[in-house]
Amino acid sequence: MQTSSMALTCLARYAIVPSDFSNDRLREAYMTPLIEKLLILQDRDLRILKFEKELADIPLRKAAIDSMLDDHRQAVLKAKEILKGRQAEIKKAELEIESFREKIRKYRDQQMQLKNNQEFRAMEKEIEGVTKSIRQMEDRILEIMETVEAAQSDVKVCEESFKAEENSVKHEIVAIDVRANDINTELEDVKKARALLASELDATRIAQYDRMFRNKKDKVLVAVEDNGTCGGCHMKLPPYICHDARKQLEVVACGYCGRMLY
Repeated sequence: MQTSSMALTCLARYAIVPSDFSNDRLREAYMTPLIEKLLILQDRDLRILKFEKELADIPLRKAAIDSMLDDHRQAVLKAKEILKGRQAEIKKAELEIESFREKIRKYRDQQMQLKNNQEFRAMEKEIEGVTKSIRQMEDRILEIMETVEAAQSDVKVCEESFKAEENSVKHEIVAIDVRANDINTELEDVKKARALLASELDATRIAQYDRMFRNKKDKVLVAVEDNGTCGGCHMKLPPYICHDARKQLEVVACGYCGRMLY
């Protein structure tokens, strides 16, 4: 009895497939630890996939964050451009007023050289027209100055919003980088643990498992559900498949998705 127990322990520990599997106790001693180890291996592989996906998503997350910051940056530029446009309008109006005043000065000089009242009155009329244009332009400048104040306020609001967002982004980027370092450390540890466990399993069995996992990028070992369906594809399984999978005397595969059942 002691020799038989030691043989069972040896089979379970080293996952050696016996040439004669007619003894159910031998099958159970081999298969149960094998499935348990494969489940642990699967859990580590799923964690590796999760970590690798999270690392791959980090550049996308940073790009999305930068895009949001760029929206605020563009808002500042747009507000400044509007302000600059308003100020340019005022400058242009001021230059036009100065041009009108220069014209009036010329008219006054010419007026001094006129020889009759008719020409004098005609010139005076010209001066009145230019003076009216100056008043209209001054009114226009006052209107634009009101919009300048609003534009200056918009620039201030946009700049404050940008600075707040920039500060938030800096903190978020730091947090992402810290998380990336943590993931790399955890990923390395899980890969080492995975490699150690894989070295304890039968080469043929691990090769079969690896092929399936690379293909599915998801669970390879799934439980038979209480309603008799595959835990992977959720298709209804034949009763004998459910029975064999639950006994764990051999590796049973789903006839629909090919996953290993337990």
